[in-house]
Formats: sequence, C-alpha cells, structure tokens
Amino acid sequence: MKKIGKLLSIFLVLAMTVSMLSGCSGKKAPEDIQTKDNTEATAPPDGSQSEETTDSGVASGAYKIGYNYFGSGSYALLSLANNSKVAIDAFGNDAIAMDDEFSVEKIIQDIENMISSGVDGLIIWLPVESLYLTVADICKQAEVPFVLNDKIPSDESIIKELKANPYFAGAVSPANSVYGEEIARYALSQNLKTCIITSSGVGDASDTPRLEAFTKAFTEGGGEILAELHADAADAAQGQIEDALVANPDPDFVYGVGSDFGIAAVSALQNANNGRAVVLTSGLDKQALSLLGNSPMKMVNGDFWICGMLSAVILQNYLDETPLKDGNGEPVWVDNVMPFEVPAEKYDLYTKFFLDEYCYSSDEIRQMSGKNNPDFSYDAFIKIIQEYSLDNRLVQKYKEGKVAADELKAVGINVD
Repeated sequence: MKKIGKLLSIFLVLAMTVSMLSGCSGKKAPEDIQTKDNTEATAPPDGSQSEETTDSGVASGAYKIGYNYFGSGSYALLSLANNSKVAIDAFGNDAIAMDDEFSVEKIIQDIENMISSGVDGLIIWLPVESLYLTVADICKQAEVPFVLNDKIPSDESIIKELKANPYFAGAVSPANSVYGEEIARYALSQNLKTCIITSSGVGDASDTPRLEAFTKAFTEGGGEILAELHADAADAAQGQIEDALVANPDPDFVYGVGSDFGIAAVSALQNANNGRAVVLTSGLDKQALSLLGNSPMKMVNGDFWICGMLSAVILQNYLDETPLKDGNGEPVWVDNVMPFEVPAEKYDLYTKFFLDEYCYSSDEIRQMSGKNNPDFSYDAFIKIIQEYSLDNRLVQKYKEGKVAADELKAVGINVD
C-alpha cells in the first residue's frame, strides 16, 4: 500500500462554521501529542494518561500511522487524539500527529503532509460532511488506507461512496442522538421545562444529531426551548449565553451540547448572578465533572472519547489484512457507541480507571487484531462496543486484580 507520488494541494472553501468536539487521559507525565514540525499539544492537566509499562505482548507489526486533531485548546479534542495514540503505541506502531489549529482548510493540508511523510494509514477527524469525499479521494489517489474517527457523515450518498472506496477501512462514532435524548429525559424527570441551548456551528456532525434528538424528546415531553445558540468555540458561546439570559432571564436550565459549551454556560450563569438555573452537558470533560455538586452543573454524560481508540483498532485490522467487514462484505460502520453517566458514588473509581490510566490495557488492545488474535472479528469488535460502559470497565479492572469486590459492591456493582 505504498503511495504513488506527491499530490497536488486540494482546498475546499466552506461557507459554514465548525466547532470543537466535546476524552481517555492521566495523572503521571502527560501523553504529549507530537506534530510533524515538533510542536507539542499537551493534554489537559489531570486528563492525559501515562504510558503503560507493565503489559507485555508482541505487536502485530510496525506501521507509521498519522492522525489529526482539530486544535490543542480543547480537552475533548486532545483526549480523543490520546485515545488514538495509546492504541497506535500498543500495536507497536509509530505515530505522527497534526494539529489543524482549528482551521478547516488546514485539515486538507495536514492530511497531505502526513501522506507525503510516508504514513501507512490515517485516522481522520473531520468536522463537516462536505470534506469527507474530498479527503477520501486524496487517500484513494495516494493509496493510503484511512478510517473516520468520531465524526461521520449522515448523507447516504456520501456513505455509499466511502464504502466503495477500496482504501476506506471503516468508521466509528458515538450514538449522538442518544446523548441528546438522555439529557432531555433527565431534564423532564427533574421538572426542568424551559431551556437555552448552546452548541457548535450548524451542521456539526456530532452536535447536530444530539441537538435534534434533544429538541424532539424535550418538546414532545412538554419542554420549551427559549433560545438556540451556535458558536465556533466556547469563549464566543459564553457571551452569547449571557446575552440570551438578558432576553430570557429565568430558564430552568442550559444545555451545553458539548462539554466546552456546558462549562461556558456555568460561567455565564455565574456572571449573570443566576442562582436558579442549572446546566446539563454532554462530554465527560474533567473540568465539567469537577463542577458537579459545587456549581450549576448537574448532569454530564458521554463515552469518554473511546472512538479515538476504536478507530485505531479498525485501521490496524485493515493494515494487518484482517479487515473488519460486516455480513455484506462492507467496511465496519459504527454510529452507536453509547454514552454513560458518572454518578457521584462512582467518581473516584472513574477517575482511577479512566483518567489515571487507560480504560483498556495495552494487552486488551493488542488482542483487538485478527493477526494477534484469530478469534477477533467484526462480530467481536461489535461486541466490545455493545458491552462498553463504565460498569463493564470497572468489572474488568476487578478481574485484573486492580479493584476489590467490596469496592465495587459499595457502588452497586456485584461481581460475585
């Protein structure tokens, strides 16, 4: 799968705004993301995981894997990238990362640069649907396999063309609509009936389905949306929320569709001296979780950006010539990685096994390759996704001898 020469630059002018995504990270020395020009994007404090040194095992083969991340100013984006890097490392591969510096046009440039550097495969994060086929064509012309990470298109014609691309390894993203539905159900259960929504740009591949699902479930349940706000980034969102609070001074809550926006909502309410409204958000951001119980933040849900790791697994299997394909022979396409909540009683265990270390060990990751593990297949991959949850990972840590049965029983998890 060698590349066939240097590509001409392809730039796409987009007439829409994009946003940051709303990550697995840690306590020891941060897992720095190294870019091609040796600039570093250090993961957030207490949110970047240390390299595991206790696991042993033979990697399935050394490849040079490239991956992009939209910018270094977001906990979520760096956490997603670190999830990819830990899987790349576990398989014994070399990693090259590119910081897009929050520029849509730079994504294309960064992908071309990684291809020019001689990568064997790419893990690609794209914020808008109009980029998918452009990038797919670049990879096809260069004969470089690629996987879509965390954000995937919904347009059926785009999906059809992607699946027909011989260098398309697959795609994985969260069940974004479920995020929104769960927030709506929680709000209605707490008799929260009026809200302001703060979200990223219109059309964002993650936030749009969350927002649409929330809106449908919330309004059908008798809720009223007072204002729907969109911003490129959280710093701009805070001012928008403060303005909306002038026009709508007494909402029951603010829904931050991504965790950066939820955090901005907390600051906006505090600046407005609004002591009644609460904040609900999606994205298990360390800062957002730390606000639970001592701020307007009342509920956070998410999957902790595990798609970064799962996308690297998909690409690894493609490169190992054990591609993950469904019963129709098409590349794996997953859009249903389910979110979970972190209740207060499980927060310490969550911190220990998701923030202080990776939620999957290097040994577990290595077994997610058909080359290393003959029993690993498309069905096995889907089962991992179906079983993924906070409780599932805590039970696994018990099996590894890292947590006592009594500790789990105390938070309602019975392993007997």
